[in-house]
Amino acid sequence: MVRLMIDYSYAVAYVSAKETSVLSKEALLRMGSDGKDGLRQLSQTGYGGGDAESAGELVDRELSALRAFIKETLPDELASLLILPYDAHNLKVLLKCAVNGADALPYLYDNTMYDTEIAAACCRGGEFSLLSDDLAKILNPAYDAGTLSLPFYISALCDRAIYKEISKLSKSAPKPLPEYIAAKIDGKNLISYFRALRIGLDNESLGSLLLPGGLLDTEAFTEAYGSKADELRSYTSGLDMHFVFISACEAAKSSLSAAADILDNYAYSKLEPYKYEPQSVAPIFLYFKKKTAEARYVREAFCGKGGAV
Repeated sequence: MVRLMIDYSYAVAYVSAKETSVLSKEALLRMGSDGKDGLRQLSQTGYGGGDAESAGELVDRELSALRAFIKETLPDELASLLILPYDAHNLKVLLKCAVNGADALPYLYDNTMYDTEIAAACCRGGEFSLLSDDLAKILNPAYDAGTLSLPFYISALCDRAIYKEISKLSKSAPKPLPEYIAAKIDGKNLISYFRALRIGLDNESLGSLLLPGGLLDTEAFTEAYGSKADELRSYTSGLDMHFVFISACEAAKSSLSAAADILDNYAYSKLEPYKYEPQSVAPIFLYFKKKTAEARYVREAFCGKGGAV
């Protein structure tokens, strides 16, 4: 069980002070337009510790420090809600590299919840109970069946296993985290739905991409997909996300990125009412969101330029 009686006031004060130094998208785009000089400017802000060959290296360092801060600040049950998606990435890399014989080390994240050496051993041997029983229930039989040697299923099954664990942990987390996690999963499922429509996946393949734990049951997505509906209006009627889904469906007609932003903002709206509460964990989650958005903007601003990622 999550330890509910924790004083987060110091951590909340810390992130409130640090928020003022988070770089805006506009500032980063200006830096990125200056090529190598922009990389120097970015380094001088202290981002990623400075002095790097690329903006990508700075991003990796900054996010590593962010994950370390989260692990030091929050109990594992809450830190996992933010960091386990990075473990999903590591599992995918390890499994895919095990298939093609490539070295996984350069592509792995550090400061994750699962020790990477243990995760690597699990991926080589197909026994994932050393990580968690919930992961083992999904990944062990898939490994035995040979499914975890296929790139599509590696990605789909790792995400499903990790988000099943995230959803389970969120159930005993303090408010508003259960609502936030459910909204996050609903948004990811809708984006998977759009992508499946675009590339013409069959219903079974869509089902393998859908994550457990959302407010909208996964059967609603597969039922709607059977008729190739471009929106789920009739399935979300009366639910909190109804109008958000309508907006995202409309945005998706021209841009999946715009639809994802709408859905992401909806998930974080669950945290916003708590952002000034020093005894709540929500401000720390909101800070994590701002820092990960900042990292995305760095990559967008510097990609393909002198300070290339």
